[in-house]
Amino acid sequence: MSRALVPVTVVSLVIVALQLSILSTLRFSGVVVMLVWLWPFAMGLAGFTVLSMWSAFVTGVFFDTHASTPFGLTALVGVVLAYGASRLGKEGVGDLDSAAWWVTPVLAAGGGLVAPLLYTVGGFLTLHFSLWRGGTLAMMAVNAVAFLVLARPVSRVARLVGNVGARVRR
Repeated sequence: MSRALVPVTVVSLVIVALQLSILSTLRFSGVVVMLVWLWPFAMGLAGFTVLSMWSAFVTGVFFDTHASTPFGLTALVGVVLAYGASRLGKEGVGDLDSAAWWVTPVLAAGGGLVAPLLYTVGGFLTLHFSLWRGGTLAMMAVNAVAFLVLARPVSRVARLVGNVGARVRR
């Protein structure tokens, strides 16, 4: 795990750069696709609990330094998603090889539905009421569809990066 920490951090920072430079400018129905939440979710589904929570923290904190929302809220939502996905990943539910081909995308779509809701509720609890603009349902729908489409490729990258430095058993 410690050998994979550096590559996971580097990929997480690249994800933040992609989020800020490309995805934040693209809007679907006025909504930004949050790759910074899909990445830790995919790490969790790959079964890397600590790495997924670390990637959620890194992507969330670095994204929040450029957002006008409560600092740390993106990281908190990412950590919650990563932990939930890692529980499923440890059970092998979202495994790309042994589960049905549709399981990982459907789980990711569920994460895409839940993440904006958690974000809005978190903003409400931190007294940041501007997050509730009535567009939460659109945020949920757009992120669910985007996570559904991107889940398998992002999960493959997550598994590849998480396995860096892993010992091969013979």
